[in-house]
Amino acid sequence: MTDALTPAEQRFPGCWRLSHVRREVAATGEKLDADVTQAGYISYTPDRRVMVILSRARAGMPDEITCYAARWSVEGDHIFHDVDIASRAPWAGTRQTRGYRFEGGKLTLSPPVSADFIHGVVTRRSLVWERVAPGP
Repeated sequence: MTDALTPAEQRFPGCWRLSHVRREVAATGEKLDADVTQAGYISYTPDRRVMVILSRARAGMPDEITCYAARWSVEGDHIFHDVDIASRAPWAGTRQTRGYRFEGGKLTLSPPVSADFIHGVVTRRSLVWERVAPGP
């Protein structure tokens, strides 16, 4: 049996649709990906499972799909996704850390500032999600 969710955790369960992604060069603040279309869903369950699917499309390039399934937990102002299986094989078995913030019906998840394999520079990112279905 799963332990009861804390008040902070109770805000996560449900289905969320990706509203937009902000990606910028950490050193300069230069905005990236103005020509990229991104879409996705993230679903948190009360038994602390999460599934994510993201699509990234740029004209003239093949679409990139990222998905994974994990267990989730919250500590302070961070949520952790302990990945079981992923479309990016190196992610399996890793802990993905995200800062989080709720504003109205939106959830913002922010990975740590890190080297970006797409752009080859250190970037700051945030993904803004809108709730589409409440949790059970």
